[in-house]
Amino acid sequence: MKQIAALGLDWDLEPSFEPWLTRVWNTPGRAVKESPVKLVTRHELEGRVFFVKRYRHAAAGLRPLKFLFKPAQSRREWRLAQELARRGVPIVRHLAHGERWTWRGLAESVLITEGFDGVPLDEAERPDLQAVLRFVEQMHARGVLQRDLHPGNVLVGRQTGELRLVDLHGIELKPAISPEERDANLAFLRIFLPVPVSAEIERRAALLRRAYLAHRSRRCLKHNREFAPMRFGALRWQVRRPWLTPELEQVLGAPDEFLSARARLLKRGRASTVGLADGLVLKRYNLRWNKPENLLKDCFRRSKARRAFRKAYHLELAGVPTARPIATADVRRCGLLLRSYLVMEAIPDAADLGRWRGEPRVALRAAADLIARLHDEGFAHRDLKETNLIFDGQGRLFLIDLEGLDFEGHVPLPRARADLARFARAVQSLPHLRDFYRAEFLEPYCRLRNLNVTGFEP
Repeated sequence: MKQIAALGLDWDLEPSFEPWLTRVWNTPGRAVKESPVKLVTRHELEGRVFFVKRYRHAAAGLRPLKFLFKPAQSRREWRLAQELARRGVPIVRHLAHGERWTWRGLAESVLITEGFDGVPLDEAERPDLQAVLRFVEQMHARGVLQRDLHPGNVLVGRQTGELRLVDLHGIELKPAISPEERDANLAFLRIFLPVPVSAEIERRAALLRRAYLAHRSRRCLKHNREFAPMRFGALRWQVRRPWLTPELEQVLGAPDEFLSARARLLKRGRASTVGLADGLVLKRYNLRWNKPENLLKDCFRRSKARRAFRKAYHLELAGVPTARPIATADVRRCGLLLRSYLVMEAIPDAADLGRWRGEPRVALRAAADLIARLHDEGFAHRDLKETNLIFDGQGRLFLIDLEGLDFEGHVPLPRARADLARFARAVQSLPHLRDFYRAEFLEPYCRLRNLNVTGFEP
C-alpha cells in the first residue's frame, strides 16, 4: 500500500491505482445511493467502472468529533478488505481510502472500489443456491461472519457466476465460527433466498424475517435513496422519491384545495376526509376536540398519518397487498397536532368486498389467502370488514384503512379468533357471501395456517 496527499485528503491506496485517482475523482459520477451524510457514485472511465463512497461527516453537527476516539466506518471497511483478501475471501477490489481532517475532527472520508461485472443475488435470474451455500461455508471456515448477509451484499458474476462480497459493514473476524453463529447466519440468509436448510433453521428464518421487516419499515420515515423529507407549500412532507411527479407536487403544495376542489370525496367525516383524483388518494386526519385525552397523547407520538404510512410500507415489504404509500405530512402548532395527511396510490376500478360482483367463492378464497398471510406475517387487524377489503379491476384483493392494524410479531390464536369473528359478522350481513363463508373462507384460512377449523367457528 502507498500513502499520498492529494485532492485535499490523505490517502492509502494500491500503487497501481495512483495514476487513476485524480481522473476518477474528476469524472462525473451517477448517484447510486444518497443520504444527508453519505453519497455513493458510479464512475466509468476507459472501459473500467469505479464506485466512490463519500461519508460527509461535517454535515452532521458534532459527528466529526467522535472519530477522534474511534476509526470511521470507511477505515474499518478498508482494513477489513485487506484482511479478507489475505484470508482468500472473494470481495470487490478496494483501491483507495482517503480522509480529510480539520480542527473539528474528521470532516470527510472516502472509499473507492472497483466495479465488478455482476448483479446482487436477489436480482440474478437463477442463482446457484448450492454455490451460495458453499460460498458461505467458505467464509465460515476462514473465520468470517457477515451478520448482514442479505443478497444485496453478495454479487454474482454475469458471465462467470463468481460470487463476491460487497459492502463489508456487518462483517466480524473470529478465530472460529460456532455452530450457533453458523445456523443464525444461514437463517438470516434464508429470509431472502430459498437456500436448502434444516427445518429448524427455516423456522428461525421465519421469526427473523418478521423482526427484520419491522426494522426495515422504519426507513420510510428517514432520508435515503427512496424516501426523503421535502417542503411543498407550507408543509414538510416525507415523500417517496420515485413517485414524485409534477402532479403529485401540486397535491402536496395544496392538499386542502385538492380535497375541496379537485377530488371526488370518498369519505367526509369528523375524524377524516378522503378524496380521489388523478390516480391518487389523499386522506386528511382531522383534529377531534371531543377526545381531549388524545390531544395530549398526540404531542408525544407520531400522527395517525405517519403511523399508517409506515404500516402500509411494512405490509408492502411483507408482500401483503395494500395501497402503496407515497407521502405524509403533519400540521403542528406548539407541538399540538392539528391535522395530518397521507397520500396513497389509488387502487384502479376499486370495489369493496361487499360491492364486488365477481364469483363469491373466488372472493372469499382471496380474503382467506390475504388474511392468512396477514396473520402469518405477524399482523392483527381488529376491524376486518368488507369495506376494508378492496378488489381492483383485475380481481386482486387489497387491504386498506390500516388504523385497526397492529404488528405483534406473532398473532396468538385468541387474537386471530377475534379478527375472524369480526370478519364473520361482516360476511353475515352480505347475503351473496354468507352461505359460502365456512367452505370458501374458514376452511382455506385454517388449511393455509395449519389450524383446526373447529376452534374458529363463528
